[in-house]
Amino acid sequence: MTVRWAARWRDQARRAGAWRLVHEICLVVLVTIVAVVAAAVAGWYPWAPWLVGLSTPILIALRLTYPLVAYLTAALVGLGTGGQNSLLLVLLSASLSYRVARWWQVTAALAVAWACYVASIVWEEPLSVEMAVVLSAMFALLAVLPAGVARLVRRRRTLLAAMHQRNVQLHSQQGEVARQAQTRERARIARDLHDSLGHKLTLISLYAGMVRTADEDRRSEAADLVRQTSSAAMTELRQILGILGEGDGQSSVRPLSGLDELAEQARASGAQVEVVREGEPRPLAALTEHAAYRVIQEGLTNALRHAHGGAVVLLLRFEPDALVAGVTNTAGQRIVRSTSGQGLLGLTERVRIANGVLYHGPTPDGGFRLAATLPCSGDEHATSTAEHRPPEHRPPPATEAQADFAALMDRDRRRSRLVLAATTLSIAGFLALCLAGVWLMMAFVVVDRNTYDAIHIGQPEDEVRALLPDADAAVTGVTGGRPVPDATCVDYPASILDQVGPDPGAGRDIYRFCFRDGILIDKQEIHERRP
Repeated sequence: MTVRWAARWRDQARRAGAWRLVHEICLVVLVTIVAVVAAAVAGWYPWAPWLVGLSTPILIALRLTYPLVAYLTAALVGLGTGGQNSLLLVLLSASLSYRVARWWQVTAALAVAWACYVASIVWEEPLSVEMAVVLSAMFALLAVLPAGVARLVRRRRTLLAAMHQRNVQLHSQQGEVARQAQTRERARIARDLHDSLGHKLTLISLYAGMVRTADEDRRSEAADLVRQTSSAAMTELRQILGILGEGDGQSSVRPLSGLDELAEQARASGAQVEVVREGEPRPLAALTEHAAYRVIQEGLTNALRHAHGGAVVLLLRFEPDALVAGVTNTAGQRIVRSTSGQGLLGLTERVRIANGVLYHGPTPDGGFRLAATLPCSGDEHATSTAEHRPPEHRPPPATEAQADFAALMDRDRRRSRLVLAATTLSIAGFLALCLAGVWLMMAFVVVDRNTYDAIHIGQPEDEVRALLPDADAAVTGVTGGRPVPDATCVDYPASILDQVGPDPGAGRDIYRFCFRDGILIDKQEIHERRP
């Protein structure tokens, strides 16, 4: 146990700075000197100052690693040396409340220390109710109040540490979100490049084949198509790359009205392309319209690559609650031998982001069909709300860490209120005890020693009565004292402070004043012993 404690204290001393070590050394020296001097002045017994001098430095150092053990040990040492030093009690109470996490342990330790603090008076005199009240008030001031303040400081520093840690985590998460957003943006740009430039390059390849096989008159027309398609490809490339400089993620949305242009470009290469529109057109969300356009563009590009010469049907059908966009082609000649297959994967992700479903597969006649079913609404604003946004544009949901932080904040507020209430009650209790003590003194202090000494035999009765309390405060049935014949005597209890002596529990002091013929003829101090 000793080795473990020494190792923990050595680790803390290594982590602490030079100023902290100087502070701890000065604190140990100061508190030890004060405690030893107080023990020596009290003079309970010869070994008391030595015991206090040896235990105080150990307890102060022990409070850094085992505050609960240090506090209880200090209470027992104080019980055995006639009372714990006030400065050491304040220091250990604050350290206990600050370093011990469980509040019930702090409460139990304070209760034990209070019992030892009150019981330590037996070294000087028997314990009375009045003295217990006074000592309890002193303990509330020297122990409970510093413990409550230290608890509030602990709660505040714990909250600040949690907030700092949470800020660090949020900063790290923000960097990770930024990196993920960059990755998603690169993937989106790559899909747009694949969809748009892939279609244009396929047309250019077909037009170039026409240049090689056509006659002289047709070559000029095919060359013009190549130039036009290349220019359109460069224009789309500039539009897509322009996204990098803009904050709007939908700046490259292609309207479905451009399907006729796609069909005309494909027909110029010799393909048989038909555009079929069904249903009543209506406004669409930008994300839905863009996804439908890319589905038809990708399907047309694949048909020109893998089924050149076959018939191609571009379908755009508006249903009550959905939009169907698809491309169906018959069998034809494959002019591209191999592809990466990434186009359909990217298109599937694009349709999924738009809350749609993508289908692709062969047809019974040997052709191929690519179709997407996308949700649509007649209200353009309703369909462009947050639930239809892609994940990178949606507000981030509350994470588990944020929920934990909110719970921590709520728990900290509750505990801070409890600690504040306990501290307030302690202060209120201390003030109540002080007021009760004042009331007790006022209730029982009838005649004090100074008043008794100021009254002299031979004074007129009126002057003496003016210095004494009302006759209702007088006591009756007092035994003892010397008899005074033919005199009127009045007995008053002495003050509490006058009655505190080596054996206050043995009886009470009474001041007696005897008058005859309007003159004070006698005064007595009677010690009435209790049965």
